Amino acid sequence: MASYKKIANGNWKYTISYTDNNGVYKQKSKQGFPTKTAAKEVAEPLEIKLKANVHLTDADMLFTDYYSNWIKTYKIGMFSPETDKIYRTAEKLVQANFGHLKLRQVSKDKYQQFINDYSEGRSKETVRKIHNKVAACLRHAFHSGSIPIDVTHKITIKGNAGMDPEKKFIEEHELKLLIKALKDGLTFKHTSRYMLLLQASTGARIGEIMALTFDSFDFKKQTIKINKSFDYKNTKDIKDTKNGVHRIIDIDDDTIRMIEPYYDYKRKQSLTSILTNNRNLLFVDEYMRVISPEAVNKSLARACKRAGIKRITSHGLRHTHASMLLTNGVPIQIVAERLGDTVEVVTSVYAHVLQKMRDDNRELIQSISRSIFN
Repeated sequence: MASYKKIANGNWKYTISYTDNNGVYKQKSKQGFPTKTAAKEVAEPLEIKLKANVHLTDADMLFTDYYSNWIKTYKIGMFSPETDKIYRTAEKLVQANFGHLKLRQVSKDKYQQFINDYSEGRSKETVRKIHNKVAACLRHAFHSGSIPIDVTHKITIKGNAGMDPEKKFIEEHELKLLIKALKDGLTFKHTSRYMLLLQASTGARIGEIMALTFDSFDFKKQTIKINKSFDYKNTKDIKDTKNGVHRIIDIDDDTIRMIEPYYDYKRKQSLTSILTNNRNLLFVDEYMRVISPEAVNKSLARACKRAGIKRITSHGLRHTHASMLLTNGVPIQIVAERLGDTVEVVTSVYAHVLQKMRDDNRELIQSISRSIFN
């Protein structure tokens, strides 16, 4: 980055530090400018020009080739198949929108236009996902010296608002009506209902509920161990949790009284059936088949209708669980640990709940603040 100094005669001098193509550190300077602004007007374009000549092999590559090489080296196969799909989608978008441009020709304006075009008819969250996957490559190019500036800095993410966060979950009184509807006429054959009841009381993801095995439960210690998930979208088999976070969460007496008899029934069924429960999964049907998320959500839709509340998905039960914990004063760090998320994710996803809590506690905070002066 260029530096500026006022010298003895009152004039200004600029100095630009950079590394050439051979990795040699160099400086270029000039003095005699009447003001710092005058020096910057000359130095800034020159700095961009000098740094643009660095790593010409990369800078002169087509951006499409650079991006494909980058995801192959750093991303594909490193995470989940679902994440790989997003990178492949982003790769196709880069090919469609930057096909003729070299890496050094991708300007801030061109990148913003790409985001603007992609945002048409899409939610802001969808646009942000693609932006994150493409911008990371361009930032890599910037930090490695292949391009002189970060063209993704302060880009405006556009798009539709998407679903109102408050529509993703239900209130506590609605949850009680839903629980009543799920328990009404409940038998051991209603496996999807048991899955929903457990999800409501734990906040676990549906894939994590599907992957629970008999040894996941410790009824004496009143805990459930969540250390795996079921990949219902791709491999149809057990995989690691979404972000690799393993946790042991507490369960209450009512949950135990609800789930333990079902647990005993399924354990006996697995031991006596002529069919084999190869993975020792708790939530399987009488043919030892995994209950799909679609079946779970259909069961939930019917229960919502019986309860007379708005329809939500099973993931909405996770949101409901987290929202209830936050609203009732459970520290955000504890909520994040229970969900297997980071504090940052919880803060982002449940911003509407946290804002309501701030509003509700404003008077209390002011009262505490005033008390120190009395």
